[in-house]
Amino acid sequence: MECVLSARAVVRWIVITGMLCSTAAHAQTVRAAVGTQQRQYIPPPRQPHNSMARDTTPFNCEQYRHHPHPGMAGYCQGIENMTLQGEARRQGRPAPSSSIIELPPLGSEPAKTLGYACVGGQAFKRLSNGWEQVSAAAGGWQRCRGG
Repeated sequence: MECVLSARAVVRWIVITGMLCSTAAHAQTVRAAVGTQQRQYIPPPRQPHNSMARDTTPFNCEQYRHHPHPGMAGYCQGIENMTLQGEARRQGRPAPSSSIIELPPLGSEPAKTLGYACVGGQAFKRLSNGWEQVSAAAGGWQRCRGG
């Protein structure tokens, strides 16, 4: 008795044995786990960026007071207010005021008689036992020039 295979059966046999061989070859290339790769630890930044770290008027809009276009100073002031208040809101800090007032610097004679002083761009009021930060009428802490 002869075993005659059809062409279809031969093709099936080749495909099946080919899959088995490739699966066996693939299984042989799998390596054993040796542990996780050690990644270098990068610590998070200590504090987020603060535009008002040195001055409460970082855009220096005073430079546009004598600009040929009369609205340039107001435009700069609006962008500065929006930037500072948005940054404070995103970082969970108290927002600065949109108004800036003129005050004498801390330690000067006018500051002692007036009872208010500008310290690093922030307005402070004299108390019996120290100084208190001033809140603006429109909200936020009062920004100032002069100190």
